Amino acid sequence: MQRLIILVIFSSLVTLSGCIFPGVYKRELQQGQVMTDEMINQLQPGLTREQVVYVMGNPLTPSTINPNRWDYIYWSKDPRDNVTQQKVSLVFDNNRLVEINKTP
Repeated sequence: MQRLIILVIFSSLVTLSGCIFPGVYKRELQQGQVMTDEMINQLQPGLTREQVVYVMGNPLTPSTINPNRWDYIYWSKDPRDNVTQQKVSLVFDNNRLVEINKTP
């Protein structure tokens, strides 16, 4: 009987030890549009809006203040809480790309 009690206690401790984890699993968080250097390097003044959409995709939130400005924003946070931000602003005039502003 005493052997059975020791076996039950031991197996309970082993089972419960699996519930204890020293850290919490954190996954990478990403928001916005992923922009590669290859995509950004394809942008050049003179491209039409359609060509920009083909390269970069549609902007997430079109500007209501200035419809000739498109902002592409990407934000990520890795499991170690390192934050990466990237922003590209594109300015159009007469449906042609005239200005590219990149913030790393």
